[in-house]
Amino acid sequence: MNATPENGNGGPDPEQAPEQAPEPSVATTLSVEASAAPLLAQAEPGGDGPNSGEGGEWELLLQKLREWLNQGQLQSLWAQASKPVTLLAGLVGVLLVLRIYAALLGAIESLPLVPGLLELAGVVWMVRYGVPKLLRSSEREQLLGGLSKRWKSFRGQG
Repeated sequence: MNATPENGNGGPDPEQAPEQAPEPSVATTLSVEASAAPLLAQAEPGGDGPNSGEGGEWELLLQKLREWLNQGQLQSLWAQASKPVTLLAGLVGVLLVLRIYAALLGAIESLPLVPGLLELAGVVWMVRYGVPKLLRSSEREQLLGGLSKRWKSFRGQG
């Protein structure tokens, strides 16, 4: 005889088979009880809908904003802040111009031969117009005097 008991069909005895745990079930329905509070807020006498009754923060905010605008505080606030706002707008404008200028120079530099040709044009201009004005002392003094005058005018001293 075999050491394992059989039930005649060649399989293990059903009494010795391990028991399986029942599978958990998922709830298929969900019940939510309705609240009567929103209906009461809408149905109050003299109310204009869901914003009346409870809450009303939006209307309160609009009322405070209208009162503030009617008092004329906006004009005094703008008078105080116009200088910093103008300076900030000027700074943003300068930064924008510098970014565009840098992008333009980058595009020109990426073209073949253009940077070298522009450098050559600068050297030719300096030799043709700059050197003769620097050789003679009278023209050199006149040039330096003009530059000094422009610098003082730029600094607001002249």
